[in-house]
Amino acid sequence: MVELLRHDAADGIRNRREGGRESRTSTAQTGARRTSGGAASVRLRVPARPHLRVALPDGLTVGLLGFAAVVAVAFSHGGYYPTAWGSFAVVALWLVVVRLVFVDVSLGMLEVLALSALTGFMCWAAASSAWGVPERAILETDRIALYVGALVAACVGLRRHAVPALLAAVWAAVTVVCGYALLTRLFPERWWVFDPLAGYRLSEPLGYWNGLGVFAAVGALLAVGLASRGSTMVGRALAAASLPLLVTTLYFTFSRGAWIALAAGLLAAFTVDSSRLRLVTHVLALAPAVLVALVVAYRSPALNQLGASLADASRDGHRLALVVALAALLNGLVALGLERVERRAGAHLRLRRAYVAGLVAASLVMLLVLFVRVGSPLTLASRTYHAFAAPPPALNGQLNARIFNLSGSGRVVQWRVAWRAYERNPVLGSGAGTYEESWNELRPAPYKIRDAHSLYLETLSELGPVGLGLLLSALSIPLIAGVRARRFPVVSGAFAAYVAFLVHAGVDWDWELPAVTLVGLLCAAALLVAARGTRTLALSRYVRVGVIAGALGLAAFSVVGLIGNRALADGEAALNDGRTTLAAKRARLALRWAPWSAQAHRLLGESQLAVGDLGDAPDNMRRAVAADPRDWTLWFALAQTTSGPESERALAEARKLDPRGPEIRLYLSSTDRFP
Repeated sequence: MVELLRHDAADGIRNRREGGRESRTSTAQTGARRTSGGAASVRLRVPARPHLRVALPDGLTVGLLGFAAVVAVAFSHGGYYPTAWGSFAVVALWLVVVRLVFVDVSLGMLEVLALSALTGFMCWAAASSAWGVPERAILETDRIALYVGALVAACVGLRRHAVPALLAAVWAAVTVVCGYALLTRLFPERWWVFDPLAGYRLSEPLGYWNGLGVFAAVGALLAVGLASRGSTMVGRALAAASLPLLVTTLYFTFSRGAWIALAAGLLAAFTVDSSRLRLVTHVLALAPAVLVALVVAYRSPALNQLGASLADASRDGHRLALVVALAALLNGLVALGLERVERRAGAHLRLRRAYVAGLVAASLVMLLVLFVRVGSPLTLASRTYHAFAAPPPALNGQLNARIFNLSGSGRVVQWRVAWRAYERNPVLGSGAGTYEESWNELRPAPYKIRDAHSLYLETLSELGPVGLGLLLSALSIPLIAGVRARRFPVVSGAFAAYVAFLVHAGVDWDWELPAVTLVGLLCAAALLVAARGTRTLALSRYVRVGVIAGALGLAAFSVVGLIGNRALADGEAALNDGRTTLAAKRARLALRWAPWSAQAHRLLGESQLAVGDLGDAPDNMRRAVAADPRDWTLWFALAQTTSGPESERALAEARKLDPRGPEIRLYLSSTDRFP
């Protein structure tokens, strides 16, 4: 709907939003305002040039956009590859521009602070190209641009009354993705997806089992919040019915960290929810059906052991599918009956007090049993740490045993390397995206790691205290907003989901998986907008113009990155297929759009080397080394491309940057070029 409005030439029209309604001032008026001293000051409002304004249905629009964004990113391999970042970032930033052009926008102070901190973090990552590796810093900035665009779009496009619609859309999207993932396990004869790297752990469509695990955990926490505080009976029933599906998906990822994140989220929900008793009641009432589905999944050997036949997997999968469906139906019926029971029980004060006393007594008994069997809290913490630091045991294909093992799978070693890298550059860090190079140089064992499996330690090692401070500021402000808005409906579910995301990001590389981070940031946006209230800052015309210009500039940066990344990816695929001419052509296109790219120079050099062009290939390898002198693979490629003293120096540099890598030793043992 298009409205023709006149607005104040001096200050503009400010939309007052209370309870989801706007009051619009569109006529010239003269008013007197009482000051604190009792005098009256007169403000004259004069008519100004009219402008066009588009009114959008917030709830439906936000819901559809949120659902589409999460599903699209999830089915793009979780958004892991650089070719996905630019396209999604451009869409988000375009939405920001459209909203600011046609609609007056007001933001809360917490929103302004969070957006400023995240934007500052992106700028600091981009600046690290001056002391780090330009290509890696620009790639990291390209991914962060997607996060900035998503958070800005959610904040400027969301009104307070539409927060439940956004959370419902995110929950629905996560449920759809997890439903597809679970189908691949329950109906392998129709939906079979095999990933040898995952080792029979559920990972598709995100491509990473731990990422899918926390993805399902976030969806389960949102479902709990919607089931207990949803605005409609149908919505509460559907959210409750989704819990068996979401938790069963989480189970088949065999992700210990995701279960810990789920527990942390539930604890956070119990802490912040203004109706704790209602939340606890819903969790207890909905848990039995979920537990039945988990027990059947645990006792389905063909679904949780390596080497099962297709026939056995299909039989166990079909049985579990029926159990999950019945559990979903049961939970839906339980949700429908809970409100009537709560109304009757709430009228009896003595019954309510007895119920609370029973819950407290049961909790104390459980803690007492835990401490008697395990020991004091200090003993429990000590045992947990030693189990986490220990190497993972051999499971022999028994994936059920993985869930009950607390080994961190080498994370302590990765964190120590991150700390050592930080100690080398305690002020600025080593530069965005350089942890892999630090690992290759400092690793105690010859296995490959790209990320530190901790967002916070990796940020400290790469961007120093300034980068970590900006990141923590951006991520902690939504927590403050969630506490302030704890009485707002469904906020407890969003708060729990966001806490689960933050906890899991501390022990894994969720930041590099945009599908997971996008869900976390949408929950953060919901918390920020829910805390907005009536105290807002109307964006002036000049601020809006500045934000629009920044969004357009960031979108242009994303387009450049998208073209360069796409050309590089196509060139890599062409080279692997033996199409060297096309690979060289794509490499040159990538260099036109990203002249700083060491990988584009390497691709061009390898393409030339494949057709016997020994004149230009070494020059491109030298340019690749000059663009990223800390990448041992580029030095190694230069050593193999050249000969004589230059080759010897390149090989020595490669061994210095990767002293424990087996590739160089195998190369030396297979050739007589070097002693």
